[in-house]
Amino acid sequence: MFTSFKDIFKNSNVKIETSNDEYKVASTALLCEAASMDGVFDENEKKLILILIQKQFNVDENEAKKIYIEGKNLAENSSQLYGFTRVIKESWDNEKRISLLEMLWELAYVDGELDAAEDMLIRRIAGLIHVEDRDRIEAKQRILKKLNK
Repeated sequence: MFTSFKDIFKNSNVKIETSNDEYKVASTALLCEAASMDGVFDENEKKLILILIQKQFNVDENEAKKIYIEGKNLAENSSQLYGFTRVIKESWDNEKRISLLEMLWELAYVDGELDAAEDMLIRRIAGLIHVEDRDRIEAKQRILKKLNK
């Protein structure tokens, strides 16, 4: 199902075929990477990732679980973010890239606090997907406002 996406990691000259599956898996891999940054990937983070997948991609619970498994496997077996961020940068408009940052911020705050490693990862991802600092900070503020309601 995601063969061409996996090829990105084997050969950096592979042309990305734009399919929603690749966007979904790349985003999920980044979410899983963020969830594990503080050394704890717990059930609350997994549940939130599944909810975010369903909401962002308008899929049912079963499809979200499939995407989650594929994204988590890719995140665990990759030592780099570039392949994931490349799919997103080259395929999504700025608004969708900002929505990914919002998902990352929400995930980072699921345990009630922002770990320095999570903050650093989100900054790095924002740079790799070409989101301006101002937009990254505004995305963070929107999530903090949402969580404080």
